[in-house]
Amino acid sequence: MEEISLEDYKRAFRELTIKEERRGFIFHLLSYIFLNTFFILINLFYYPEKIWCLWPLLMWGWGVLMHYFTCVRWIEKSLKDREMLAESKARMTKIKDKGGESHVEESHK
Repeated sequence: MEEISLEDYKRAFRELTIKEERRGFIFHLLSYIFLNTFFILINLFYYPEKIWCLWPLLMWGWGVLMHYFTCVRWIEKSLKDREMLAESKARMTKIKDKGGESHVEESHK
């Protein structure tokens, strides 16, 4: 099997994550549309004197909007930030491991 570079892996991981997040958002948006259409119809046919269907529209709509921004609009920046954080942590772990090895070697001399 052919080796892949770290950059190729990062790019493929980012693309896969973005695709999954967008799919999740589309599912969330479609369920919002279908269920709120159902709520509106129930409200208008069975309780037309009191309009309560606006509450789920507004509250759930806010959730859909936040889902869009966090999982679709800003996902690439978020992934890059997480990658930088993971890389930084990996470097710190490597430094600690090297520091521990040299300390162990010195104590055995």
